[in-house]
Amino acid sequence: MMYRQQGRLPGSCPEGFLGRYTVLPGDTFFTIAQMFRVRIEALAVNNPHIPNPNVLFPGDVLCVPGLIPFPCCTSLQSRGRVPFGTGGAAYVNFGPRGGQAVSIMATLPQPRVFGNFNSYTGEIVISGTGGFGNQLFATPEDPPTWSSRIELPTAASVTPNSRVFVRPFNSLTGASGAPVLEGIILGGSCQ
Repeated sequence: MMYRQQGRLPGSCPEGFLGRYTVLPGDTFFTIAQMFRVRIEALAVNNPHIPNPNVLFPGDVLCVPGLIPFPCCTSLQSRGRVPFGTGGAAYVNFGPRGGQAVSIMATLPQPRVFGNFNSYTGEIVISGTGGFGNQLFATPEDPPTWSSRIELPTAASVTPNSRVFVRPFNSLTGASGAPVLEGIILGGSCQ
């Protein structure tokens, strides 16, 4: 009979380390500290439920740098008059190359419904830091689902009250329209 170590979970995470990471086979405190660009000592001190940083088990959950508990998501609500069925979500999680990423998915009409536009952009505006965005791409359905991922620079971190927008965009002229969807990452959690 084989016994498997049950993952150790933090009771709560300290301010500034509200993100959570689940340990995978082969992970060490050193590799996780590198991934999140944090000192190994800071990772150890913020995870007192792991008594020996040299011993990690797959399934252990660590508190990692983050000003909001993530992964999390928020609904994107319509701003103004939009066709029936328009809506979306933004998902905040770890970026594949370290740092944080915001994935946006939305069911939207063709952008020309809002004027001389041929695409959409998704944006996150972080108070005191600035805005980051990316073009959304459509699936072949009608109406399509538009999606993209915004990878934040490692110096940036999603904070409470960050705002996520989707707006029509003209890729030929660079013109942007007014936001058609908006969501807010609320303080303390995502909704």
